[in-house]
Amino acid sequence: MPVQIVSISPSPTLFLDCHDKGPSTRPFNMPRIRHVATTLLRHNFVTPSAQQITESKHHNSRTIACRLPEEVMRKIFIQCAQLGGGDCESWSWVNISYVCAAWRRFALNAQDLWRYIDFSDPRWHSITFKRAKMSSLHINAHVTDGNVRLLHRTLQLAHRIQDIHLTSPIQKIYPLLEVLAHPNPSLESLVVDIRIPKHCSFVDVYDPPLFPTSGPPLRSLRYMELNGAPFYLLTSRCTSLTQLHLHNLPFTERPTLRYFIFMIEQLVELQHLTLDKAFPINMDSNDIQALERRITLPHLRRITVVGSVSEIGNILDCIKLPPSVLLNCKICTLSDLTINMWKLAQILSIISSAGAEAFPLETLVLSGHESMPRFTDHHLISPEFRQSLRIRAFRADCGRGGAAFDLSIEPEEHNPNDDTMITALTAIWKALSLSQIHTLALQDLDIVTQISWSQFLRTIPSLRILDITGRSPSGLVWALLLNARSHAQALKGDGRAQRLLLPILDDIYLHRVDCSSGGFMVAPTAPVNSHSDLDDSRFLDVLTTSLGERRRFGLRLRSLSIARCEYVRHAAVQAARNAVSHLVCDLRNVNKEDPVEETWPARYCQGWKLNTALRHYHRLRTLVLLDSGSE
Repeated sequence: MPVQIVSISPSPTLFLDCHDKGPSTRPFNMPRIRHVATTLLRHNFVTPSAQQITESKHHNSRTIACRLPEEVMRKIFIQCAQLGGGDCESWSWVNISYVCAAWRRFALNAQDLWRYIDFSDPRWHSITFKRAKMSSLHINAHVTDGNVRLLHRTLQLAHRIQDIHLTSPIQKIYPLLEVLAHPNPSLESLVVDIRIPKHCSFVDVYDPPLFPTSGPPLRSLRYMELNGAPFYLLTSRCTSLTQLHLHNLPFTERPTLRYFIFMIEQLVELQHLTLDKAFPINMDSNDIQALERRITLPHLRRITVVGSVSEIGNILDCIKLPPSVLLNCKICTLSDLTINMWKLAQILSIISSAGAEAFPLETLVLSGHESMPRFTDHHLISPEFRQSLRIRAFRADCGRGGAAFDLSIEPEEHNPNDDTMITALTAIWKALSLSQIHTLALQDLDIVTQISWSQFLRTIPSLRILDITGRSPSGLVWALLLNARSHAQALKGDGRAQRLLLPILDDIYLHRVDCSSGGFMVAPTAPVNSHSDLDDSRFLDVLTTSLGERRRFGLRLRSLSIARCEYVRHAAVQAARNAVSHLVCDLRNVNKEDPVEETWPARYCQGWKLNTALRHYHRLRTLVLLDSGSE
């Protein structure tokens, strides 16, 4: 066969000179490259020889990817098909069936694989739809201008559809709303994720439906998730739902309180309910008090609510929760905290008390998080600073199902003040029934002051285990130390001092804690830490001193574990060994020479040494001097 030359470039001027250092300005034209590649294949320029085919087969036979068990290959292919096209509209999962002959053979023999209809291209849609035959279909697609007609025809005419998962911009979902309101009778799962731009006006997002929404019950439909979708997709036909998740319901689509209750109370089999910024329009106290009855969901296992303090409190007031329910709440704004926190705390107290006897809380986990450092290098409040607090309380019967109470305080607005966070934490803490808590875990929580911790510790008399990870809670160890000193003063005849030592701890675990970090001072009239008044008392020094004080009254700690901690002073380890019965310490991180800087004896955030306006104190040293002077 004579040699033929096929030119990919129509003109040599499209290429830069080899000595030109600038970037190439030649456009990447995919249709042009595809046309040239097709021409090469048509003229057999790249047709492999028999020897090349044999070598390729031999190479593939030694490749692990071509020798995987069929069950493993099936899971990989199904995962790829379930992902759909993602953000790439032109990608198709069918491409993986053309990688090699072994993958192609397996794909053709996997009948379940072809149930995932591909809408990235009419050709792939035709192939997958034809090979699915009469099986129940899985529809997972991003709605585009190129596939909206295929989607409409498939949703309307398919024999059986098992689940639907559509992701769409708000402009392209309108043609599909009517067929989604009347889905296939065999449908088991419906997920509609609508992307609404932030600048979009909510006045005319969805028009009222011009079609009826009634019909025979959808007895197979068990799962429904709507994000930014119209509320009328939840119809009276969906009475068999076991999971309902509503997210970001547009304000124009929010129903009245009575209609909302009318729809929810029909879901008698509901087990999981999520209301994420998807509440009725009239949710004030007068409307709730005017209700004839509260919603009763006897099979409810978990309820998740995301919104403001008033929205969460009002919606929980409308639902009668079973004692064994798992409650997840996320407060996304604190603008109405002062006015409405009392109501939310009252409702939480009722829910917690109802299950306290049969399902007592045993483990409490407090987690703090900061999106970025609170202060800039010049010790100014960072405008991008965000902080959150998570409270989780576990029962013995929870297992891996999650916390009985999972309450998050994650304000979206800029809130550099710790006062509101501590106020919300205090209200929630007092509302929960914590008398049977035996384990307290703290994760990166250092904003709670000694005064607040002193109040908290009185409510957990059964506490035996303390687990601290990350940031050092200096307020907690100071509460323990001052509690022990107050008990000593009470024994000397001071009637104003506290006599009872709380709590009676057995074990303390420290993980990844900066043991030389300092704390903050608190003004007598201030509820939060002063970030300009530093307490140079090191965390581990205060902890070991408190343990030594408690030992004097027969409350010697059973064990103290110091694992993977930083800046552990050798003197502090020796003091801890004398204060506890058993000490477990990672000696690799112990500073044996005990280097201490006089001006900065404790450690703080980076950049704070540049601020000369900070005031330094040393509370622990002051207490030692006072004790030595009194003697």
